[in-house]
Amino acid sequence: MLASLLIRADHFGAVPDKNNLKIQNCANFNGKQFVNPGNIGVRMNFRKFKSIFHQFLKLRKQKRPPNNIKIVDNPNMHLAQSDANIIRVTWLGHSAVVLDVGSTRLLFDPMLSKFASPFPAFVKRFDNSLKFDDADLESLGKIDAVIISHDHYDHLDYETIIKLKNQIDKFYVPLGVGTHLEKWKIDKTKIIEADWWEEFLQDDLELVCTPAQHFSGRRANKRNYTLWASWLVKYKGKSIYFSGDSGYFGGFKEIKEKYGPIDLAMLECGQYNELWKEIHMLPEQTVLAAKDLDAKLLLPIHNMAFSLALHPWYEPKTRILVEAKKQNIKLVDVFVGEKFEI
Repeated sequence: MLASLLIRADHFGAVPDKNNLKIQNCANFNGKQFVNPGNIGVRMNFRKFKSIFHQFLKLRKQKRPPNNIKIVDNPNMHLAQSDANIIRVTWLGHSAVVLDVGSTRLLFDPMLSKFASPFPAFVKRFDNSLKFDDADLESLGKIDAVIISHDHYDHLDYETIIKLKNQIDKFYVPLGVGTHLEKWKIDKTKIIEADWWEEFLQDDLELVCTPAQHFSGRRANKRNYTLWASWLVKYKGKSIYFSGDSGYFGGFKEIKEKYGPIDLAMLECGQYNELWKEIHMLPEQTVLAAKDLDAKLLLPIHNMAFSLALHPWYEPKTRILVEAKKQNIKLVDVFVGEKFEI
């Protein structure tokens, strides 16, 4: 067991230098750690822990889908690059998304390995979810940029990064997250660290690092040493938004005011609970966020790969279908692995 943990020690990443000038100048850095505006976060107490325990006993058997239930479309992983007139989206499960924008391939939060944890056998991918062997990863071809929302294990995965690193030209990450990549021997010249509202040109599209309401950390005693973010992609008058992880907050309206309306919003909808809705939206809040963004299409993500909360595996889709219909929000209803075009 000890040998196994030592082998996986690199998964923890590294702690950034707090004296980094860009970190020190970040409005969300208080001198010790990053914070949400208003210092919003999850505060646990005995009552909340007691409620979690009761929910676990009641719902533990519904957390993973039965193996005979179809939750993926078995795709041809040899994804063709889009041409200049097409935006193509391929959801790979959880928050991993391939976005082909013209001739540019972007890969968001590529957690494509078996365990969303530094410890083997913990937080295992669903048995009937999409699987990725080395050939599948190679078939992703040249990746112009990997875009990371924050450094939690289900979004920034050591094994996936190591296997794909020679295929990736650039990494766009929030402040401090580049320290993990440097520890993993990623060329520093490939890493671009971003604060909220920073804008970048990537080929013939524009990337914007936008706010989110969440937290960060890969070690229990090193929380919030790196920033968290959402991301916006602008291309030929189209806007595609990727939420990463976030609670519902006023930032969605602010993003819409600056960059909206949004043609496609990829918003988290899964791994939520009333006890931590400050940092993970409930499905009804996901729909409300889509309205705030003035989104023409909504793709609910952060589900169908791992169980990181206590709700039944099917509940996110059930609830968001009902709420989207009520609010007249158009959902992209696809299986994991299925492609669609804007």
